[in-house]
Amino acid sequence: MEDLSGRRADHLIPERTAPALALIAGLAVFQPAVVCAQPPDVLGAWHVLVQYEDVAASGADTARWEDRAWVFERVGDRLRWTEYPIVVFDDETGRFEDAGADRASRILHRWQPDEAQLADIRDGLAVEERGVVSAMLRRSDDSWESASEQATPSASTIRYEESWTVVSAADGPIFVRADALRSARSGDLTGVTRYTTRETAEGGDRLRGDFERDSAQRGTFTMTRAAGVHDHGD
Repeated sequence: MEDLSGRRADHLIPERTAPALALIAGLAVFQPAVVCAQPPDVLGAWHVLVQYEDVAASGADTARWEDRAWVFERVGDRLRWTEYPIVVFDDETGRFEDAGADRASRILHRWQPDEAQLADIRDGLAVEERGVVSAMLRRSDDSWESASEQATPSASTIRYEESWTVVSAADGPIFVRADALRSARSGDLTGVTRYTTRETAEGGDRLRGDFERDSAQRGTFTMTRAAGVHDHGD
C-alpha cells in the first residue's frame, strides 16, 4: 500500500500562501450575493382602457373614456415603462365618429372593445410613435420608481417633471404617475394619476381596478395583455 503519511510539511499550505487564501475565503463568506429584484408580473405589452367621469368639467355626468398602450421591459436591474398614447384598431366602431373634413372625434360613452377589437389587442397593438414617453424605474423596497429630479436651479426657471412608480400590493400592482410644474417664484403645481388594481383575471392577463386623477376624474380601468406593439401601418 502506498504510504500517504509523508512529512507534515508536505501536506500543509506554505506559510506565505495561507494568509492570502484565508482572505479570499473570508470575502467569499461575507460578500453579499448580487440578486436582481424581480419586477411585478406586468412584463410585456398591455392595452389600458379607462372609463371615468370628470367632475371638474361641464356635463360632469357624461361618461368618458381613454385608452393607451403600456410596455414593461426588464433592462438589467431596472424596469423600463413605455407609454404609447395613441392606439389604432382595424375597426374603430364605438371609439370615434366622423367629425367632417377627414377628422374623427372621440365618442363620449363607455366604450368596450368588441370581440374583433379584443382579437386586435391580443394579436398585438397597432400604435403611433407620436407622443411616446418612457421612464426607467429602479427597485425601492416593494416598489419600482423613476429617478427623482434635481431642485429648480433659479427663481426664473419653470420646469415640468414626472415620476412614475409601480407598487406591489396584495390585489395586484398599483401604477402611480405624478407630475409637477416647479417654480421657486410661483410655487409648484402638482397632479397625481393612480391606477389601483382590485382584481386579476384570466391567469394574470387582465387587471381591473380603480382610476383616479387629481380627485377630479374618477372611474375604473382595465388592462388586457397584448402580444406586443407595432407601428401603425406595418
